Amino acid sequence: MIDNVIQEYWQPIVESYRRGETALPLYMGLNQNGYDALMLAMGIELAMGLESIPLSREVEEKLQLRLELMNMRVSELEELERLLVESLNSDVVLGSEMVTVLASACLGSQHLWRDLGMPERPRLTALFRDYFPSLHASNNRNMRWKRFLYRQLCENGGDYVCRSPSCEECASYSECFDIAAK
Repeated sequence: MIDNVIQEYWQPIVESYRRGETALPLYMGLNQNGYDALMLAMGIELAMGLESIPLSREVEEKLQLRLELMNMRVSELEELERLLVESLNSDVVLGSEMVTVLASACLGSQHLWRDLGMPERPRLTALFRDYFPSLHASNNRNMRWKRFLYRQLCENGGDYVCRSPSCEECASYSECFDIAAK
């Protein structure tokens, strides 16, 4: 199971991160020790943290900038993490790390699967099924994941604007829901 989870979910995220193709900040949103532990769990040995990862200067600068931007949205990040923790499958490997990485990716500007570095949306849906089963079950209309999470925050009394009181009447319905997947 551990190898499957790492190969199916973590491998594409880490590979995309290392190429600078995610919205994740420095250390994927984890602290350096958490990041190093994640790399070790994946079989990637790091002797000196980030310095031992072959990243271009441009990628390093992007990661640092994303970290600074994330630090300006700490309360939003914490709310996302709380929402994810409430649904976390306690039996899944690297669960707390996934909470942090996923919440950090939510602060990006594209679809969550892209901000996270996943190859396609169905894999992100499978990740939610395995890591966050109650959130997966709640998204019974196949709403786009980032919009779904923010809608959950809105419904839980967060300071987020719910754009439409009735999704079916909203002009952006097709942008939020994956109609083709049904």
